[in-house]
Amino acid sequence: MNTLFTIDSKTLTDSGATFTVSIDGNHRVFEGHFPGNPVLPGVMSMLIVRKCAEDILGIKSHFASIKDIKYLQTIIPDGRPLTVNVSCSEKVVSADIISADNIPLMKMKGTLA
Repeated sequence: MNTLFTIDSKTLTDSGATFTVSIDGNHRVFEGHFPGNPVLPGVMSMLIVRKCAEDILGIKSHFASIKDIKYLQTIIPDGRPLTVNVSCSEKVVSADIISADNIPLMKMKGTLA
């Protein structure tokens, strides 16, 4: 899964960071999700958020719990970068993923272990 996405840039904010992320639309995860109509699996969007949070906090971790998650639109690997806003208060992570067209795609809140 390490080649699914790349963090292209990071801008620090008062409570976390804003990341620009590119998804590899040719990654093998899309062979089964779904052939000819690729959609980023929900668990992969959570992986992106976790990796961004780990970057901010300087730790390796996993989600111990997800308190709230809402998928507002499907995340389609169309070759354009996504914006990932992540804020961290200790190990509580709040995040949203926004399309290149500034459309909210996903919002979540969880706790890292």
